[in-house]
Amino acid sequence: MIRYIISALFIVMGIVVLATAMVGNFRFGYVLNRMQVGATSDTLGAALIIFGLIVASGINATTVKLVVMVAFLWFANPVSSHFLARTEIISNENITKECEVV
Repeated sequence: MIRYIISALFIVMGIVVLATAMVGNFRFGYVLNRMQVGATSDTLGAALIIFGLIVASGINATTVKLVVMVAFLWFANPVSSHFLARTEIISNENITKECEVV
């Protein structure tokens, strides 16, 4: 029973992180700000939910698959967000008006 309570807490925390990011995403006006919020919260929220599923499933083959998913998300989400941000910087002619680009 304790395992399912801990699992539910992780899943609820992940949902709260993703819901907060969704609301916060509407608050920002510029695309790079929105991408930063989406990248960080997506990585954390999905990882919390998957950790909750790991706790709920116990130690078995499914746990190994979920751990691989978390590892993939930790590598793929920041990299894809970086590539999208670089594309925005390269393709936007007015980027210096919006932010300071080095």
